[in-house]
Amino acid sequence: MDQALAPPQTFGAPLVHVGGHAFPHNHQAEMAVLCSMLIDPGYAAEVALDRLAFEGCFHKREHQLIFDTIKDVVGENSRTGLDLLTLSDALDRAGHLEEAGGQAYLAQILTAVPTAANVEQYVDIVLQTAILRRLINTCVETANRCFNPEEDIRNLLDTVESELLAVTGLNETTQIQTIEQLMLDAVNYLEKLRTGDVDALGLQTGYPELDRLITGLRPGEMFVLAARPSIGKTALALNIAANLALGSERLPVGIFSLEMPARQLVLRMLCSDARIGMAEVREGAITHQRWKQMMKAAQRLKDAVIVIDDTGGIDILELKSKARRMKRDYGIKVLLIDYLQLVQVSGMNRNSSRENEVSRMSGAIKALAKELDIPIVVLAQLNRQAAQQGLRPRLAHLRESGAIEQDADVVALLHRDRDEQQDREKAKNGVPAELLVAKNRNGETGVVHLVFLPVFTRFESKSRIADEDVPQL
Repeated sequence: MDQALAPPQTFGAPLVHVGGHAFPHNHQAEMAVLCSMLIDPGYAAEVALDRLAFEGCFHKREHQLIFDTIKDVVGENSRTGLDLLTLSDALDRAGHLEEAGGQAYLAQILTAVPTAANVEQYVDIVLQTAILRRLINTCVETANRCFNPEEDIRNLLDTVESELLAVTGLNETTQIQTIEQLMLDAVNYLEKLRTGDVDALGLQTGYPELDRLITGLRPGEMFVLAARPSIGKTALALNIAANLALGSERLPVGIFSLEMPARQLVLRMLCSDARIGMAEVREGAITHQRWKQMMKAAQRLKDAVIVIDDTGGIDILELKSKARRMKRDYGIKVLLIDYLQLVQVSGMNRNSSRENEVSRMSGAIKALAKELDIPIVVLAQLNRQAAQQGLRPRLAHLRESGAIEQDADVVALLHRDRDEQQDREKAKNGVPAELLVAKNRNGETGVVHLVFLPVFTRFESKSRIADEDVPQL
């Protein structure tokens, strides 16, 4: 096949056939919607204007012109000013009256249905056929791109997925609200924050001090957890993942592990949740009771929804594609990426700097968080300056790009003394650690005090750790 498909025409053109089929449409339902809006300028008009908000909802050009003019009339005069006379006058002033069918056609529309009681059903019919037409448009445009590829295949796949997600979003309703309507919710939210009500927080990480500081992990936000190697950022991220997946709400969690194989990741999570060190199992020193404890933890994790992809050196476009599938197939509520600097970027100019690459990755992940409407926890490396003796990490130590700091809603820097972990005696009571919240777009910055239990690769809040949490070495 040398020839690409002909692009579908817009709503105002004659019926277009693709593959021998006419574009989906229902002109009777379109007339019923317009008639209902004129009969009931209040509720019926509100429903139609709210749900049929995107261009091309009406297949017949005359109907789209009339609908757009109704929208203008409502905007100028409020719904009380909408009737056949004001509509006809508005069309005439805009020079569209004859184009919309003239006075005779407007009168015909007004008799399409006897009542506006079923307006929601009419709107549903018009909306569904409009979505089908938009989907056909997207598919034909995709086919044309495939016949005449002008971009990298991974970029093409990413574009297609984004466009398909945009089509699915057309079925979601949005509502315009005044500040008066929103004020009560805002005050209630502030009251919950003031009293420490957990309902006011985003997703709970399992670390109360952190949750209070950042008000939880919030949908559409990018949370960057950064540290030098071997400080424990993967361990802390897995602890947060387990807290979310095993908590009272048992939230589905997605994980991209670019550095550690999935099997090793699961072993870490299992030992951490059971609070049993790998050495205890490996040396055969584990008791029957402790083994039962391990099996209970295994069952808890087995019942959780934790989706893991351990593709090494994954490209950012492939990561986005897989994240969308995780959201679609498993309904993930949070995504973890371990770690940012291992993600690859295709399609960059060969002269592009590493900083440009990291900047593109960071921006893409932030956009993905907004697209999927979930928080994304991104692990990142700090540069060597952060490892200097006695030096606390700072935002300036984020490796390879200032864009990470710019794109992130929250940046938390994990800090502890690695030498204390090597000291067997000091490690008995856990190793003190700090999580420095260096950036918080929607709140305060500060320090969260933690304790690292190296035997279990587990972090605990310092204020909550109890004697039974302390490993006996």
